[in-house]
Amino acid sequence: MLFRSKKPAFSIAIARDALESIFDECDKYDVDETGGRLLGTYRNDNGRYEIEVKGVLEPGPNAQRSPTYFLQDGEYQENQFRAIEASHPDIEHLGNWHTHHVNGHPTLSGGDRQTYFRTVNHDKHNTDFFYALLVVSKKRGGNPRYAVKHFIFRRGDKTIYEIPAKNVKLVDAAVIQPPQADTVTLRESAVRSPRSEPNLERAKDHEFFAEFYPGFKSLLAKNIGAPYWKGSLALVDGSSAEIVTLEDPDEGARPYSIGSSSKDPVIADILERYKNRKFQSARHAVIYLERDLNLALYLGKKG
Repeated sequence: MLFRSKKPAFSIAIARDALESIFDECDKYDVDETGGRLLGTYRNDNGRYEIEVKGVLEPGPNAQRSPTYFLQDGEYQENQFRAIEASHPDIEHLGNWHTHHVNGHPTLSGGDRQTYFRTVNHDKHNTDFFYALLVVSKKRGGNPRYAVKHFIFRRGDKTIYEIPAKNVKLVDAAVIQPPQADTVTLRESAVRSPRSEPNLERAKDHEFFAEFYPGFKSLLAKNIGAPYWKGSLALVDGSSAEIVTLEDPDEGARPYSIGSSSKDPVIADILERYKNRKFQSARHAVIYLERDLNLALYLGKKG
């Protein structure tokens, strides 16, 4: 007789004030996506997960937003988490929340799914699951104020588990928060930050790379507070080139530059010419450079 592994089961308890803080953040951003991190504890008893959300980390002063794209301020959130962990050592990073109520997309995007699968299977992710809370729409006069969906990703498991509403409950429990003084200071700096303005090109880049260049990663240059994309381009001759395309935060149109660390003499001239070129988006920069590098390699082989 064959014994099948038991299907995992999930129950989620969310502190009422933690969920309200999520809704407050959504109220502040009715045009752009926003989000944050979910903190709490969990138990796993032979595949039965009991997850308790006890707090939320806000996105941070350097979070990047648009109607279809959101990137958290990871450095800020790491500092806040360490401050909480000092007095609550049992607290875990359970997952993330973000919103689609501004663009009407009713479920996780392809980019969301790829990111969360990548996260839960990363060797530095400290739990065997990742919890994604998605705000999907605003309710007129409703209670709660927003409709939400809940998803669980498991390490080594290709299934995405959407948790039914009956398995999610609100509880009246104290919310764990970072030190208040730090929070107020950073909230004020977030209001003043010019980089919180929407940038539609970033959103388009995010979707483009998720679909066509999934090996590229979106990162943040901390010294200048600017996003950049980094990845490896597979070239026509079987070689590859490591590429970095960086947004210029000091220019109004935020043009992108692009470069490579490749030492291949066949493409050296192309890379030199690209040092001073500017592009309206990261995807434009990568497409043009890839085309010219492959053309140079083809003509070089042919010659």
